[in-house]
Amino acid sequence: MTTIRSKVPVLGVTALALTLQGCLSIPVKIRSDPAGATVLANGQAIGTTPMQIYADRVFPHKRTGLDWHREGTLTLERAGCTPKTMEVDNDLLKRSLTVDLECRPDAPLVTTSRTVPAQPVAAGRPAVQGSGATAQRLEELEGLRKQGLISAEEYQSIRRRILDQL
Repeated sequence: MTTIRSKVPVLGVTALALTLQGCLSIPVKIRSDPAGATVLANGQAIGTTPMQIYADRVFPHKRTGLDWHREGTLTLERAGCTPKTMEVDNDLLKRSLTVDLECRPDAPLVTTSRTVPAQPVAAGRPAVQGSGATAQRLEELEGLRKQGLISAEEYQSIRRRILDQL
């Protein structure tokens, strides 16, 4: 009887550890070369490289028996570069990611400066989107911020870029 009682706490701790392993918040740093790529998780824009995500917030886990799985797609896109899509699984989300993008020689450069000087509207500037599309993008961005998928700093940076296109 004492042998069984001594094993019950060990089994309880083991079961609790297996249950909680899917609930851990895992930070994952995402970088691209060149930097400035838009990161999409399952088709939804979540930020710009370099950035950090929390795996459990972006790719919720699914339980199969005693195993926890995360799955989905992670895509990096940048003007002048070929988009790169990866299938997400537990192993991919255990480490920081650096993605090398294949870019054309004429791909636009990204400035690392936080403040971008105002530029006059030029012929090479992207077409202005309608105010409805801009409002929708801002609402989606706000939703990502409220869900904790992007930081306040990322929110401000992306918001600024959207508004600069007006």
